Amino acid sequence: MKIGILTFYRVVNFGANLQALSTYRYLEKCGHTPIMINYQSVEMQKSVSQRLQTDKQAEAHLRFTDTYLPSQTKICSTPEELNKTIIELGITKVIIGSDAVVQHHPLLSRIHRGRRKPIYVEKMIPERMFPNPFWGDGFPKEIKIALMSASSQNSRYDLFSHSLRKKMQMALSRFSYISVRDSWTQDMLRSITGNSYTKTPDPVFAFNQNVGDIIPSKEECLQKYKLPENYVLVSLMRQSLSTEVLSELKYFFKKSGLDCVSLPMPTGHGFKHNFEYNIQEPLDSLDWYALIKYASGYVGSNMHPIIVCLHNGVPCYSIDNWGTLDFFNRRLDNGSSKVEDIMRLFGVERNHSFISVNMCNVVPSDIVNAIISFPKESVLKKSQIMYKEYQKMMNDILNSFDTFCPNII
Repeated sequence: MKIGILTFYRVVNFGANLQALSTYRYLEKCGHTPIMINYQSVEMQKSVSQRLQTDKQAEAHLRFTDTYLPSQTKICSTPEELNKTIIELGITKVIIGSDAVVQHHPLLSRIHRGRRKPIYVEKMIPERMFPNPFWGDGFPKEIKIALMSASSQNSRYDLFSHSLRKKMQMALSRFSYISVRDSWTQDMLRSITGNSYTKTPDPVFAFNQNVGDIIPSKEECLQKYKLPENYVLVSLMRQSLSTEVLSELKYFFKKSGLDCVSLPMPTGHGFKHNFEYNIQEPLDSLDWYALIKYASGYVGSNMHPIIVCLHNGVPCYSIDNWGTLDFFNRRLDNGSSKVEDIMRLFGVERNHSFISVNMCNVVPSDIVNAIISFPKESVLKKSQIMYKEYQKMMNDILNSFDTFCPNII
């Protein structure tokens, strides 16, 4: 059976590449024919094109998708083009997700105090505003669609109007299956439909099982990147830890027999440091995964590095850059961080500190102690439970399509 996958996959983002590949490989192992639906608004195409002109890392991400996700549709920039394409290809079932596929950001949530301008309105591409195909917009009735481990990317649903909620409720009623990735999205959809949808794992929690045959070995990684046997990765979007804090981290980790290694974000190395080891760009997404998998620890931003750590029992400490912001760009303590949510689920929420006004005020020794005392065994046990939940999720999705996986992994 031809099953379409609609998600943010052809983007400059390691985690987005990997979660798409995990779903793709799962469906292949089940004997189905997965097809990546290449939906990109004109605005997104322009953004990616601008990155490609000057950014070798952007090229690496697209090269990865073309190599490991060979079955892709042509670019579709409108719901009409998308639907025409899937009908032409004989796709009758579509999985939407995982990742931030049910976003909507009301005007009031996008007005902020700026540096250059006293007030500015954050612009959004169509993919981040309802309605769009990620919400099921425009799919013919004969196409069955499932919403898998969806996230709302901190959408301020408390600002949704009554009429908007009604439209969203109608859109969601089209899905044969719905699950969410985090508590904030669970609460958002409950406020729209009155239903409490199940929280299910990100597909990266099944990456070893779905993609393990092509993950580079530790020996290959150490040799290729000239790394020591025991290393801790540090990866930050910007200088959210001062050079003094990073220097202290290096000192304390070295005393514990660990060397600090700078790992790039999709946007590059956004911080200064005095580490001896530095992973250069461009970096392949599979190598990125393997470098985290074999690390003795990870300290840094973003969600998917934390998911890779938890999946593999790698000690981690989150310098959290997620969560809703107020007018003054101050973080709201309202439970909207997807990173805090997943770390709480694993019982390691103390290994977490928020960034406030571009800096994270955390004591270096506390980070090191949290890494050294990380409860690896309990995390791995929880990871096994997450994989079973992933299997159930995928079986439930296929059952909602009136099909099944003959080769339960």
